[in-house]
Amino acid sequence: MTPYVSFVSWGRNDSYTPEYGQRVRRGITFLANQLEAAQLESELIFVEWNPVPGKPLLIEEFKVPTSLRYVSVKGIVVDGRYHQRYEGSQERGIHVAEAANVGLRRARGAFSSPKASDTIFSNEIISRLARRDLDPGCMYRVNRYDVIDASAFAVPDPELLASLAAAEVECNDYIKQSPYWKIRDLHTNACGDFTLMATQRWHQIRGHALDRSVLSLDVDSIAMHAAAAFGVKECRWPAECRVYKPRHKAMNGQRVSQHWRPWQRALEQPLVAMGAWDTVFRLRTAFDYPRRRVHGVDSVLGPSIERNFLRDATTWARGATPSQTQPENWGLADEPLDVRTLCAGRWEHAAG
Repeated sequence: MTPYVSFVSWGRNDSYTPEYGQRVRRGITFLANQLEAAQLESELIFVEWNPVPGKPLLIEEFKVPTSLRYVSVKGIVVDGRYHQRYEGSQERGIHVAEAANVGLRRARGAFSSPKASDTIFSNEIISRLARRDLDPGCMYRVNRYDVIDASAFAVPDPELLASLAAAEVECNDYIKQSPYWKIRDLHTNACGDFTLMATQRWHQIRGHALDRSVLSLDVDSIAMHAAAAFGVKECRWPAECRVYKPRHKAMNGQRVSQHWRPWQRALEQPLVAMGAWDTVFRLRTAFDYPRRRVHGVDSVLGPSIERNFLRDATTWARGATPSQTQPENWGLADEPLDVRTLCAGRWEHAAG
């Protein structure tokens, strides 16, 4: 027997933000209890990437009830030697895309999604899953709501969702794509926190695209457009289906800045004044600018969004088939990783 749905999270015990470990533990446990209450055969996978020497693993501090019947919780430990192969590894201790790929490659659910480790799902998401009527030809999206005041999380579990629903939030909802990009109309805003689709579709696109640096820029959006190019349709769930995330200073959108050179601005200025956006797009793609810098990773200058994401998304929208950037053994499929079962649902025993 296999579970209906798998959620994949990732992290390491590096004090990424204040109270990070506590937020991760709650995010995992809260979701496990929601899925258990819905009697939904499911699994949660937490990938502990590049563990911090001398510190306990996050998975060793999880407090997952061992009495769960419908939910399995698993930890996968990825040794630091795998992290060192990526550019910028000495400055950033995690490669988010590759950590997610490790879990997605091993997910056993019929459907699976990445999930940021400290997010909380509304009960409406769980209710949708509990219907067990997901379409293998669809990918499912919801909005992420960034909770501005952290005190909204400082309540007991039974009061948490009501507290978050009443809190001041900023909604990461659909953003209309520029017509000059000529890409598919997909809801990619904050899609790394919830993009649910058939696990076989994740295998078809080989997870997140290969990034030889630790930046993992655009990989979640690229995954959505690659899946769409293979015929997967997007389905947006109603507004009450929410992903809540505590706002903090290290959020990805706040850490990325553009890096311009004088000649690039000089080149664009007359084109922008004329409204020649098609030409601007082609120039940015051809010459790969403005490139991007991620705060804290000073040694790596990432590619422009035009070169890294829009070039492929535009090509796929015209009917091209995505090329594979990941090897056949994507997600470290051939590596003997340390896998730890923290809780086994009854479907595990049925499968065995």
